[in-house]
Amino acid sequence: MYPRSLLASAVLCALSATAFASANAQESSVVAPDTSDDTYDYIEEITVTAQMREQSVMDVPVTMDVIGSEFLERTNIMELDDLSRLLPNVQIQEQAVSLPSFNIRGVTDDVSAVSATPRISVYQDGFDISKKTVSSVALYDIARVEVLKGPQPTLFGVAAANGAISIHSQLPTDTEEGKVQLGYNSEQGRELDFMYNKPVNKNHSFRIAGLYREMDGIVENKACSDEAFYGEANVINYLGNSVPCSGEDLQGVSVQALRATWKADYDKLEIIARASMEYNDQPGIAFKSGSIAPKNGDTSPYTAAEFSMGSDLGIERSLYAYDLTVNYDINDTLRFHADGFYKDVEVSEGFDADGSALRIQDAYFDNDATLKGGSMRLVYNSGDRLTGFVGASIMQDDSILPYYIMVDPFVRGTFDAVKAQLEASSDIPLNQNIATDATLEQIQALRSQLVSALFNADGTPISNPDLPSTVIQGPFVFEAELDIKSYVAEFSYFVTDELNVTAGMRYIDETRFTRNTFATANGPFTFEGEGDFSDTLPRFAVSYDIQNNWNVYASYARGRRSPVVDANAGGVNITDAEIVDSFDVGLKYQSANFMFTGAMFTYEYSNYQQSFTDPETLQSITVTVGDSSMSGIEGMAVYNHSDTLTLTGSLGFLDAEFANDTADGSPFEYGGNKFRLAPEVSGAFNINKLFYVDAWTVDVNWLTSFQSTVFFESSNYPGSSQDTYSLTDVSFKLNKNDSQFAYELYINNLFDKEYLIDAGNTGGGLGIPTNVRGMPRIAGVRVYYEF
Repeated sequence: MYPRSLLASAVLCALSATAFASANAQESSVVAPDTSDDTYDYIEEITVTAQMREQSVMDVPVTMDVIGSEFLERTNIMELDDLSRLLPNVQIQEQAVSLPSFNIRGVTDDVSAVSATPRISVYQDGFDISKKTVSSVALYDIARVEVLKGPQPTLFGVAAANGAISIHSQLPTDTEEGKVQLGYNSEQGRELDFMYNKPVNKNHSFRIAGLYREMDGIVENKACSDEAFYGEANVINYLGNSVPCSGEDLQGVSVQALRATWKADYDKLEIIARASMEYNDQPGIAFKSGSIAPKNGDTSPYTAAEFSMGSDLGIERSLYAYDLTVNYDINDTLRFHADGFYKDVEVSEGFDADGSALRIQDAYFDNDATLKGGSMRLVYNSGDRLTGFVGASIMQDDSILPYYIMVDPFVRGTFDAVKAQLEASSDIPLNQNIATDATLEQIQALRSQLVSALFNADGTPISNPDLPSTVIQGPFVFEAELDIKSYVAEFSYFVTDELNVTAGMRYIDETRFTRNTFATANGPFTFEGEGDFSDTLPRFAVSYDIQNNWNVYASYARGRRSPVVDANAGGVNITDAEIVDSFDVGLKYQSANFMFTGAMFTYEYSNYQQSFTDPETLQSITVTVGDSSMSGIEGMAVYNHSDTLTLTGSLGFLDAEFANDTADGSPFEYGGNKFRLAPEVSGAFNINKLFYVDAWTVDVNWLTSFQSTVFFESSNYPGSSQDTYSLTDVSFKLNKNDSQFAYELYINNLFDKEYLIDAGNTGGGLGIPTNVRGMPRIAGVRVYYEF
């Protein structure tokens, strides 16, 4: 536990740039010094588009991290969750492509309801991919990633209530070039990464890039073997058919991605067109029970599991995306921008909600969705004091998600009856969504009694031959249609050569329609609801340049998480919009070989939205839980000591707790609890060192990241946490002078640290939480070829 006073005293640490160097080697490149002069520049200027126009990162009055292609390639970051290890006060949980979780400054947005809007915007090449089933994208051929902290209503739209992540892929250039990267690792992992860029003529160019990654599951699945409780017996799938048992190992990697980009560049006109696809066929997530062990096994999340779901188990996703961008320079000061996109995603997932061989609750869902939209804006740059833009956008999201639940009626009936009896006699809730003062030992004792009721004296699972082995519940079908229009304007004005003032506003007009259909023995019941909402969200900032190297800024922004419309037998329920007021004070510094950014911030939330999963229907339910606040500090920097040594790192502190009372003054159940996935301390440190040995260059890269204790549930339920831990990756890359080949040896999680990336999940709502382990130590080799 870190005392709150540490946050105040740690301001000095965050502002001591020499203590930690940024994990975001923001596209900085190391160049050989010019020996003809005693001074030389190591760090090149970083250009970003966070404010819808090209600017130096030093001139943007927003707390933001920028990770460039050079750093991504050097650290071989291919997934978004690896990215979060580098960023202060950022957590990305990507246990599956079907439901990633993004957390910026202590506030997460992991809600699975098709009618809900995330708190954090995720953009790819200027287009909104915030929808959960779309936002988990592979990172390949990337130019940079911009991570903006705090609400960004004028810059990134309706979903940017707590921040935004903007991914920019490489654009075609006028140079013919290409590369191929091949890799293999100790978990049977195979990878292929390639890029080819071709200028067609002086006005047209083309680029194609792709990624292939496959890795076996890291958790052995003993189902469908002689060691399993049910042996190799067939199982009933979500359609009620008997299918062969399947025991594929769990928590592997599977991605096949391809992106083609065409660019036309004329004197005043620029056109960019992209088409991309991503296909995933992942083995199931290892939601392993912490209460029910496999046959002859244990409940550790780091040992074998036993999930017997047949071919239902696993995740399959197909994502197709098309977009077009047009930029036209009307004159020297005015540029017109227009874009449009279309995305189609289909996801199916089967998972073992109870995390054991017993069919207490298994689940399967399909989620088909289409997203389309576009925007227009005029960007003005006087070339002197005034810059800004006005624009409008529209987006439509049509989604349908049918859920199926498979239970053994005798096992589940016994489970529910015994659980109710134990909770009534002990006054201890086993549902992990409910806060409790009980100790972990008391809870575990109850769970032990509950689990023992599910097994016979000889250790075999209970059964009843007079009842079917599996009953299918559902489908529970959730549909949503979202139509969002918005209008935005923002301008920046230099009052003096040093003082800049920014003001902007976004007006949102949205229609949210939802339809829920529940299949029952008496036939399907359908409930519909619709709501029209609007709001106006402001943003203000002021920045001041000090001696060209220093920039201080302060900003205020209002963020909004949209209302949630839910229809059920009780009628139409509309969850109020969540509002956040954000205040940042920051500092940026850049010299020839050193760059630093630091910020202090505080958020004030009203009508904070809290989501949980109904254990009966697996429906995501959202309620408001009163007012809450959060504050913290963060610092990051990059220091190029010489042309062969670069130090980078980050450090963040958070104080994120729920308020003790709701808005009407009544006690709040989660009052005083820590936010989910919000470590009080997080950071990273990276060393990159070049050695020259004869005709060879040896590039050594060391990355250590760390975080303090996190809770996986907002209830802070006992046992639902991960203690403080650190991870270290190391790599050695060899390149011979004038050779087109390079060779790399790498080890991720060098010290084989055992850690959890999630706990609780649907099983926690049932009363028997599951745990998801992180990756073990993985060693591998890569070969690079550039031409």
